[in-house]
Amino acid sequence: MPAISFSQSKVIEGKIVADSLDGSLINIINISSGRGTTSDKSGSFMISASVMDTILFSSVQYKKKEVVVTSSTYEQAFFTVHLQAAINQLDEVKLPNLSGNLAADIKSMPIYDKYALKAPMSLKMPLRQEEKLLYTATTGPGGMRLKWYSALFGIVPLDPIINGLSGRTKMLKSLNERVLDQNILETELDLRRSFLLDKCHLTEEQLYLFINYCLVQSEFKELRNDPDKLQLLEFYKRESVKFLKLLTQQRTEIQIDSVH
Repeated sequence: MPAISFSQSKVIEGKIVADSLDGSLINIINISSGRGTTSDKSGSFMISASVMDTILFSSVQYKKKEVVVTSSTYEQAFFTVHLQAAINQLDEVKLPNLSGNLAADIKSMPIYDKYALKAPMSLKMPLRQEEKLLYTATTGPGGMRLKWYSALFGIVPLDPIINGLSGRTKMLKSLNERVLDQNILETELDLRRSFLLDKCHLTEEQLYLFINYCLVQSEFKELRNDPDKLQLLEFYKRESVKFLKLLTQQRTEIQIDSVH
């Protein structure tokens, strides 16, 4: 009987067991190979793996879990994963010393009159959300309009450099909707970190900026929602080449400017 080569990848099936699964789709990533998939509504899945590969299971509803493929799992080509529901820890709530009588409690509460205190007041209308985003995306500290690549040297916030790299100020609304979605941003960083470092040749310091750069690309949303995560990983590889080339070009411009 020929010996089994555990170094070869093969498709392994699995079943996710969790309370209130209710058709939730779980993200499943082979961290070792950078390949990924999602479970179906019943919790079943298939993924290519080798012995000692690390498989990450991630979802908003459940705690993240990593499973290492053992030789036994590899031979059986099947394993079960139990996920625990994520519990959001709320901040401590401190109750004031109130009697419970609304009328009496209102009288005892201190009231601060800003007119009596002669507090300074602004007559300017507050900026709308869109105006705040546009201001942040095009200016630096003190309201100065700076070149986007100045952020590489730590003198402006990340928004200007993201806007500069993409060159798409008109997509600011789309940028706001996606970049501020912390669930997408954090999930991508968690799931793709090893792949981006090893396969895309990015540094740890470049990861956050690179994901934001990808978020403004028109095809990103479609690829991220595609069950075939290989297409998304190929997208990251292509965009990382463009991203690193842009950084190199801007560093060259900075060196030329410094000489003159």
